Amino acid sequence: MNYRIFSLLAGLLFSVPAFAQVEFGLKAGLATESLQEERFDLSRAGREDLALAISDADYGFQFGALLRIPFSERFGLQTELTFNSAKTDFSFDDPDSDGTQVFRERYNDLNVPLMASWKLAFLRLNAGPVGHFFVSSTSDLMDADGLERTWDSFNLGYTLGGSIDIGKITLDLRYDGNFSKYGEDFSVAGETFRVDQAPKRWIGTLAYRF
Repeated sequence: MNYRIFSLLAGLLFSVPAFAQVEFGLKAGLATESLQEERFDLSRAGREDLALAISDADYGFQFGALLRIPFSERFGLQTELTFNSAKTDFSFDDPDSDGTQVFRERYNDLNVPLMASWKLAFLRLNAGPVGHFFVSSTSDLMDADGLERTWDSFNLGYTLGGSIDIGKITLDLRYDGNFSKYGEDFSVAGETFRVDQAPKRWIGTLAYRF
């Protein structure tokens, strides 16, 4: 239900009539992923435990488009459609093999924030919900024997931040969080584990408005 409502609202905003005094822009930037180290242990009768852990979350990038809809000199709405790509490293420790192995996973998603925007002097404050739509992933984990993983197709989060307009250029910095958990299940030898934390990231972008 949340998926359908969010998609409908985003579609309506991106189809605003031409007579409205809207601004369209293109943007790109970097994001810092923040995930704490988390370890999952699998007990095996008569043998040492298997261990899977999140070891590092790296920088990612994003690019896309934005749409501003002003309602007054100070207040308006801003929505965006951005493609986001990020990397996470996992360590997999199997005492029966050659020690600890490190696997890298890259996941891609579409982000659709719907933000209220309030202009305060030269600073524009933005806040609102953001939908994360899973697109694809590539992972070294698929090469690990007996290890599988699945993703949620949609997660709802929030975004808070500010931006500065310099002519047609916009500098934006925001904090992006999730209401739900990381959204990934790991299956090791038939036993399923779920990452027990919500991802967070700082996003810095540069946009050009037409």
